[in-house]
Amino acid sequence: MNGIEKYLELFHESMVKNQIFIPELGVLAGGYTKYDKGSRLWEMFEYDNMHFPLGDAFFRYGISGIIQKIENTHYDKNAEKEYISAVLEVYKEILSYIEKHAVRAKKMSEETSFIDEKIRLEEISGNCEALTKGRPETFAQALQLFWFMYVIRNPLGRGCIGRLDQRLFPFYEIEKKKGLLNNEKVLELMKEFYRHLNELGTGDTLRNLMLSGQDTNGYDETNELTYLFLEAYEKQGDAEPHLNVRLHKKSPEKLIRMCTHLLETGKGQPTLYFDDNIIPAMEQTGIPHDLACMYTNDGCTETVIDGASNIFFLQHEMVKTVELTLFNGKENPSIHPVKMKKSGKFGPAFEPRTALVLGYESGDVTKLESFDEVYSAFEKQLTFQIQHWLQKIDRKIKEDEENTVTSPLVGGSLRLCLEKGRDPLRGGGFQVGNYQLLSGSIGTAADCLRGIQTAVFENKWCTMKELVAALVCDFEGQEVLRQRLLHSPKYGNGDDRVDAIAAGLASKFIEIVNGYRSENGKCVWPGLYDIDFKISANITGASPDGRRFRDPIGEHCSPTPGMAKKGPTAILESAARLPLREGYASSPLHLTLDKGSFIMGAEKEKILYTLLSEAGERGIPVLNISMYCKEELMEAKNHPEHYPDLVVRVWGFNARFVELDEELQEHIIRRIS
Repeated sequence: MNGIEKYLELFHESMVKNQIFIPELGVLAGGYTKYDKGSRLWEMFEYDNMHFPLGDAFFRYGISGIIQKIENTHYDKNAEKEYISAVLEVYKEILSYIEKHAVRAKKMSEETSFIDEKIRLEEISGNCEALTKGRPETFAQALQLFWFMYVIRNPLGRGCIGRLDQRLFPFYEIEKKKGLLNNEKVLELMKEFYRHLNELGTGDTLRNLMLSGQDTNGYDETNELTYLFLEAYEKQGDAEPHLNVRLHKKSPEKLIRMCTHLLETGKGQPTLYFDDNIIPAMEQTGIPHDLACMYTNDGCTETVIDGASNIFFLQHEMVKTVELTLFNGKENPSIHPVKMKKSGKFGPAFEPRTALVLGYESGDVTKLESFDEVYSAFEKQLTFQIQHWLQKIDRKIKEDEENTVTSPLVGGSLRLCLEKGRDPLRGGGFQVGNYQLLSGSIGTAADCLRGIQTAVFENKWCTMKELVAALVCDFEGQEVLRQRLLHSPKYGNGDDRVDAIAAGLASKFIEIVNGYRSENGKCVWPGLYDIDFKISANITGASPDGRRFRDPIGEHCSPTPGMAKKGPTAILESAARLPLREGYASSPLHLTLDKGSFIMGAEKEKILYTLLSEAGERGIPVLNISMYCKEELMEAKNHPEHYPDLVVRVWGFNARFVELDEELQEHIIRRIS
């Protein structure tokens, strides 16, 4: 069975299980069927990792229009006939699925004697029937069509949403001008949409919604739907979707104020992307201006091009690289296998392993006589490991260019695929190769290197041999040395020397990654980013910053939890010294503030406004500001039954605090600055 045949088999199986669903309240038809965790439908991720938004062909042509376009196009000899035939088969089944909803809702409307219920069901039936005949004509039909495509795309309830305010606005605008639509109705539809998302579960669901941004001429793209999406979230107030807003120099004051107002609630929504710090870096690597202006985020915080790229990324382990340097290519002998969960309290436990190559000898550090020599050994180990990652990505690029099959559902959503009859990876829609390498924790790695410099070569607290010995025993019997290391300068406090180390290793990482080009000229996007900080903490032994095995490692470009002692402005100062703009795959900074701090007081919104303005000016590409009360989080950890709706930011997503596993809960508590 080839890849296309296997996908079609999985797709048909998912459609059989995806039963017809007419809601008891509201008008958005279509939903998910509960699947066993062992369902083979997880194999659909081989064809679509769900991290990027769908294209807009179904908005432009409608489902029946896509079918007609394929049937009426005479594809040339370069078309992949089997692939485009699979697209046709998939979209015919999607059309049938929508038709069944129209019929079911119509029958239900005829059977009820309640007038209000009859009107509601007739609206559902009418919208679904209209979608079987052509493109959507109203805002409600467009949102309904998006929802159908969303639930069909991934039978497991995950997936990136993308720039929905831009996609839906033309339908909203036409109706509004005709006087056929009011904002109260739109808000109700949006709240229903959000409610359905939350009913599917919360957490690492990939459900990122991006709002606003600038167009190719630099004009602001904020529209009425942008504000309504934000307002709907404020009124709904749960973890889904994960809100993101693009800001730039011409962003309306109203939008910025609305963002700060939402941030003041403390849930870490929305995450802010600064166009002025992201778009130019994309263009410098050859991404065309018009496509760079279409960027959004994926199911986490990585950047993708909306409707023009998928995404593939690998995660480097920067702090583990320090460990391999100290042990000459080997792991710290004191590490032992542990069981952990990725994020959710009820998720599966697994035993993490490093993905780095063991055995590369970068030198015996116990024989080195200066910090510069130690740092050179680290750079040697780092270069070797990054080259290994790039070789992996190179193999993935070649596989995609030759053999990989993209989900035909995704392909049919891309206009170029319908025109060319080719897989998006081979000329049918993915106009930008989006292959990324993420750095791992810059801040914690810098703390480790600065700890070596301080303890061994400046203050002579120990020799390199003694330091390595202390790491081997996880600081057992070495508490004095450990406390000295814990209290040595740390990234996130505006300290020039540790920040210089952080900037240096970030620059080296970006330099090596930027030096890569595939045979066809594809580059790899660098990101100063760490989605697997929790895994890193469980595979990295005691380190020269004073942390013990399994103690937290910082996420992204943020400080190690608990190490930022001088407040958010010092964190901004440290982060601004890094080449964050060049890490355009995504280089996010998390600021976690004490909601109960007397320093904030009644000036919370003003302080938040100042922080986000400063971040944009200082070159921060992506900023998330969360505000929690430490005591409340600790109480929620101990008595979860009293805090079912407490929402927190995790990494590229929000989740209910009580649904996170204990280790991650503790990590979030320790972040508070």
